[in-house]
Amino acid sequence: MFRLDGEVGVSYSQIYVVSDPCDYSPRMHEAFAGQNSGLCGAAVPGALFLSTGLHTGKVGFTVEVRSHAPALDPAWEEVVEVSFYPLSEQSFLLQWAGEASWELDLKEGLDYRVRYCAQGMDQAREKDVRLDDEPLQDRYLLQFWPAPPEPDRIVRQTSQDAASSHAWARKQPDAEFRVRAIMAQRRAQLTPEGAESFRDAESPNGTADMAVISRDADIQSVREQLTSLSSYPTALPWDWAATFVLPADERVGYMEAFLEEIGEHAFALGTVLASLESGQNYYLAFVTPTEFEQLSRLLTAHRMSAESVRYGRWTPRASPEQIAGSSAIRAWAVHIPQTPS
Repeated sequence: MFRLDGEVGVSYSQIYVVSDPCDYSPRMHEAFAGQNSGLCGAAVPGALFLSTGLHTGKVGFTVEVRSHAPALDPAWEEVVEVSFYPLSEQSFLLQWAGEASWELDLKEGLDYRVRYCAQGMDQAREKDVRLDDEPLQDRYLLQFWPAPPEPDRIVRQTSQDAASSHAWARKQPDAEFRVRAIMAQRRAQLTPEGAESFRDAESPNGTADMAVISRDADIQSVREQLTSLSSYPTALPWDWAATFVLPADERVGYMEAFLEEIGEHAFALGTVLASLESGQNYYLAFVTPTEFEQLSRLLTAHRMSAESVRYGRWTPRASPEQIAGSSAIRAWAVHIPQTPS
């Protein structure tokens, strides 16, 4: 068992766990998006946002990495649980602004359950600032063990400070919930275990958030599938689609060009048409720019990827022949004259 024990400094009632080498710490409103609990924010992939009662100063802090779920000590006044997936080989407990850090023995590619426990939050909140020569106000325990992803939950709550934090978290936008719903549909298409692994991420209204489109699909079926999505932007124009007719002997890059045309119009409306690592089919979803960023990070954590379906952004890895074919079809479809070579 890995154990880290002592006192750590907090600022603005915050301390973090980070595993993404590109980020220092998650933003608070994003970390708690879609959660019930407000003490340990886990909505940003590869990061945890830990709230404390004390605003500034040192708190008692213990971290444990275990092989199995530990028994719950009744001495802890506040207890919440979340799930966590490290994004790299190194994870750290990190103070505000990177002032100090401690490496944690967490493995990349392994799902963990996390239990965050607290004592003395109300008295620490009233104290606000603790000087080095003053007695300890609040203590915290952070435990990790391997476990499949599950929704966050409040195990125990006794203090007013924790109650306020939980109430605040429930008011945050639930964009992350929809992002996880889209990812659940994607994984369910790939593996029989996918739906069970992300059973907490079912679409809240029972309607689809993702369209699975064959590469050989016709234009009308693509349109029908996209317009049936719960997130379909109703203002999306289709007046150009009538001119998008393909000669029978020119299929190179055709579907890519058609989808890129849709993606450009969607982008003009402030919506992203996202492709989720297409493979044999196209997995498409309409998302907001913020949701697209969250979806990209979440998919990256699970060895997948998301791309914005737009001109010059979606098909840079295509062969020169495909790019030429796609450009020619797109240009003809929107009545842009071709320049003779």
